[in-house]
Amino acid sequence: MANKNAKRKKSVLMLTLITVLSFLIFGLTIIGSFAAYTNSQHAQRTVAPYGTGERFSSNYLKKGYGKDNMVTAYVTDAASQIPTKTVTVCNYESGTQSKPFPEEITYTLTVRFVKFDDSTQEKYVAADAGDISGYKATLTKVGATPVSKVIDSSAASKSFSGTLNSTDPMKGVSDTYILTFKDVTTEPHTGSNFAANQPNLYVEITVTPNRGLSTLCGVFKTAVRAEGASNAWTGAFKQEAANPSGIDGYNYNYNISGWGAGTVTLTWVDTKVKLRDDSLLILRAIKTAETSNSITFSVDSDVASSYDLVFYNVNVTTETWEQMNSTVVTFAFSVS
Repeated sequence: MANKNAKRKKSVLMLTLITVLSFLIFGLTIIGSFAAYTNSQHAQRTVAPYGTGERFSSNYLKKGYGKDNMVTAYVTDAASQIPTKTVTVCNYESGTQSKPFPEEITYTLTVRFVKFDDSTQEKYVAADAGDISGYKATLTKVGATPVSKVIDSSAASKSFSGTLNSTDPMKGVSDTYILTFKDVTTEPHTGSNFAANQPNLYVEITVTPNRGLSTLCGVFKTAVRAEGASNAWTGAFKQEAANPSGIDGYNYNYNISGWGAGTVTLTWVDTKVKLRDDSLLILRAIKTAETSNSITFSVDSDVASSYDLVFYNVNVTTETWEQMNSTVVTFAFSVS
């Protein structure tokens, strides 16, 4: 009887050990499979033709010197219209609102009058009080309580402070400023008409962020454009190599820019190229129609005068840049 009990205990013990070992092996298999899947996903993200640049941008302000980034505020009637530009400051790379900067960004925006001086390296330097006399401009920070500051001969510059913080990790945020080439805080508006007089006087806007991010800058001027030319948009690839097959990697940069308002339709041969997802995201926010190989959206240079998009190569081989711009991707603009 004792022998039978001993054998029974041994059998139970062996069965328990086998069960435990089975669960351990099963668990290790699941962990290994998950790790392999995770590594596979990571590898896909690594080799995929997607990437983010510096997540701090503007629709008009760019990195570098103001002389390298001239922005024109057009009017069609210098006597009755006031040149105006709407400027954004964003916590995401241009075109990738779904990938905001993961931490809070604080910045200082400085606005001042400058004049062109060819004898200097900067080309655009601070204007003297005598240069500014009689001219005024206003920068307004849009918000629940708008804040307007007038730039005139009484002060060398004016500044704003801003904070960008995305509470949603998939949605970036931005601040909006309106630059007006007159003093709009008074009624009637005061300040000579820049577009009519065309003085050697411009407005420079500089945004300096924290977090080690790059400073953004732009110099704004005014001009009169004929009515018939006030609505004109174009789209084309940036030819960064002798031919499309010479581009490193998968990406082709495509720029849409223009003046006025209307509707753009972008169509591509999807067996040759596809519009990258992060470029689609920014256009989907303003789109009016979309298919598998085209998108139609509204444009307005008072909101943004340029869009930098990216296509990736599906099967571009012997195509020339002319063919890329005429048959692989076609651009159409119509006045709304």
